Amino acid sequence: MAGERHDTLPSRRGLLLAAGTLATGLIDAPGMAAQSKTDDTPRAEFVYEAIVTLGPPEDVGMTPHGKRVRIPITGGTFKGPRISGTIFPEGMDWQLVRADGFTELEASYLMREADGTVIHIQNRGLAGKGYAKTTATFEVPNGPHGWLNEAVFTGTVGPVPEMKTPAVRIRMYKLV
Repeated sequence: MAGERHDTLPSRRGLLLAAGTLATGLIDAPGMAAQSKTDDTPRAEFVYEAIVTLGPPEDVGMTPHGKRVRIPITGGTFKGPRISGTIFPEGMDWQLVRADGFTELEASYLMREADGTVIHIQNRGLAGKGYAKTTATFEVPNGPHGWLNEAVFTGTVGPVPEMKTPAVRIRMYKLV
């Protein structure tokens, strides 16, 4: 009867097929079935516009990956429907100027919301040839702005021609 019992157990091949199917997402995980029936194309919801002031760039030098440039973040403001405030004058954009004409952006700085909440942002992106897009992650204390910890954000970066000092305009969007 060992043969009968063996027939009721899944075969090794069956287990491998099931594992492969799960790994490639062909079978919905628990709780995902309802979501799969709807259009899950991301939409962008405006979060804020920031004017970020910059210090003079410092050429760090050539590396195996390209030329490194350090740009101090000296302050600024941000304003949106749910948050607004100021940008601390102590952040940094650590850029990599690549041989193909694109620049990798890697900024880390702090913002203070009008209610006093300190928001840490890490904003990484790519700029060049008329293209300038970023992805951002936020670290925010639990509380009214905790929603910043719970989503994916993308942004645009552009010049601020009306400013007399070096600055960039960042528009941030939450993917929903």
